[in-house]
Amino acid sequence: GAIYGEGVRRCVFENCTIEHVGTYGLELARGCHENRIVGCTLRDLGAGGIKIGETVIRDDPAEQTHSNEIVDCTIVDGGKMFPSAVGIWIGQSGKNKIVHNEIADFYYTGISIGWTWGYGRSLAGGNIVEFNHVHHIGKKSDGDGPILSDMGGIYTLGIQEGTIIRNNLWHDIAGIRYGGWGIYFDEGSTGIVAENNIVYNTTHGGFHQHYGRDNIVRNNIFAYARDHQLQVSRPENHMRFRFVGNIVIGKGERWVVGGIDFNFEFDRNLYWREDGSEMKFGNMSWDEWRAKGMDKNSLIADPNFVAPDKFDFRFKPTSPARKLGFKPFDLSKVGPRKKTSK
Repeated sequence: GAIYGEGVRRCVFENCTIEHVGTYGLELARGCHENRIVGCTLRDLGAGGIKIGETVIRDDPAEQTHSNEIVDCTIVDGGKMFPSAVGIWIGQSGKNKIVHNEIADFYYTGISIGWTWGYGRSLAGGNIVEFNHVHHIGKKSDGDGPILSDMGGIYTLGIQEGTIIRNNLWHDIAGIRYGGWGIYFDEGSTGIVAENNIVYNTTHGGFHQHYGRDNIVRNNIFAYARDHQLQVSRPENHMRFRFVGNIVIGKGERWVVGGIDFNFEFDRNLYWREDGSEMKFGNMSWDEWRAKGMDKNSLIADPNFVAPDKFDFRFKPTSPARKLGFKPFDLSKVGPRKKTSK
């Protein structure tokens, strides 16, 4: 990175501006912990914004990177020399907090956490991602892109017990051939909770799990994916994830696609195709899907949002969502806060 540190501990980077650089803006690599990056602006970047941790696993606890915070930062307009760069990249590093940031205008992923493909050892557990506004990933707000595939608003890898993704706004995420997802649990993602997120305007689905174990996706709103709304990939012989208490709204026929092996749970969800036509779950109708034990307590009904065409997903009093136990949440304050409120 333009600023690079090893062994950095209990330091604060506050109200810094990093711009017009050819690489990442700020990198805290080996042995960095309990640092805070607060109120910084990173823009016009050759690569990504902030990197925390390494790709290798350090056995010596003193050399491990953990417990850092990225708060109230604006990270925009990157990937100009290295388009596969990420807004915030967390490698083999746990117990970090990514809170109240805006990340936008990258060709690849907004936030990436983990660096273990599969179920091997990982140090990336216990990360908290909340109240972030991540948008125009893949296709920038000026219309440039997409040029890459296999990406997401947030992308995870490996065992991450205790990682929580909550109260974030993800939208306008595009892949060129495939894989423009909102929340993307890639290889081995395990023990992650995604809740109280809104995801809209993706090319390939609001949520995708490639393969993983015991993840929970609950109380989210997924809206207006282009090709299909949700995707699952590799079949496995264990509980892959639980998709419960969510709202999914869209326009096309394909609702769930991929490796349908039923080693997952779908229940108490609210689905709505705006033209009222049939939805497909895999190659199944709604009744066939439910006959397999899926969505036994779910509904197909208009969620009665205030103005979904304007991406206002507040509920009208007539919404059936509360009957399913959906708990409304407020994302009006996502992104960086004013300096006086820190």
